[in-house]
Amino acid sequence: MRASAVAGSAVPAGGTAYETDEREQLVAEGLAAYRQKDYANATILLREAVAGGGGNPDVHFMLIMSEMFGEDYASVISDCDAFAAAYPDSPLRSNVSYQKGKALHYKGDNDQAVMVLSDFCHENPQSPVYPSALYWIAECFYEDYNFQTAEGLFQRIIDVYPDDRKAVDAKYKIDAIAQREREQKLLEILKANNEKFLEQKASYERQLKNYEGADIATLKKELSEANARIRELEKLLADERAATQLAQAEAASYRAEADAARAVQPAPSPSVPASELVTEPENGTSTVGPRGVTEQELLQLKLRASQLQRLLDEKNSASRVNKAE
Repeated sequence: MRASAVAGSAVPAGGTAYETDEREQLVAEGLAAYRQKDYANATILLREAVAGGGGNPDVHFMLIMSEMFGEDYASVISDCDAFAAAYPDSPLRSNVSYQKGKALHYKGDNDQAVMVLSDFCHENPQSPVYPSALYWIAECFYEDYNFQTAEGLFQRIIDVYPDDRKAVDAKYKIDAIAQREREQKLLEILKANNEKFLEQKASYERQLKNYEGADIATLKKELSEANARIRELEKLLADERAATQLAQAEAASYRAEADAARAVQPAPSPSVPASELVTEPENGTSTVGPRGVTEQELLQLKLRASQLQRLLDEKNSASRVNKAE
């Protein structure tokens, strides 16, 4: 039976009873498709082999892995349950439990995923995929915005399993959490300094959605432009602060000279008080100097740069994650 023939036919609900050589051919073709990363055909062939009485723990496990690589997470969960019922004493059962936990996470059922993966960790503390199980538990908390718990788990992976490849991914996630915290602080500063905070917050959220769909090259370009503008603004602000300080120093010198002159001979007050010669910016939100540079604009750019950096880190980290390791 050829793979193309199987892929084009529906599998009977109750399975088809095959002769031994037919079952072996189904398994062989299914495994060949799996090795070629043709997960769609591999899943069809292996599923038919299992349903047709040619299943065993190894074949059933390969079916689960084929479904996992093919991102058919609902089938992974169902077949993991079927595996546990059919082969309760199989040495592969713990790995099947791990795959089920990951599939639940990918499917968006993070609460159930945490339960399954936590049970796996409790029952298999020496498993080579134990650090990965911890990582996916942390990912569940991260996706549910429980950053404090997620960060603690990511840090545990780094501290206890520094040589595991998930330690690198965990560090990316901790950096992403730190970026989020910086973004929140910047938003709080904007809220304190700007009456238009709600409008700017909505704009920030719209930009975030747009950036999430951008590719890595686009994010790098926008981040580079934002950082260049930040450096330019910081220099302008520094120059204008220096000019303001110079004006304040000159005003102070004028006042000192005027006080000295009055000490010798009273003199009429100037028409414009020296204290009014220099106007201070208010709360960092008004214009600092003639170029119109504001602290507010700089804060907004820093928020944008932080957001871009976090998304870039997350995309780089995601590209390294093997979903079925």
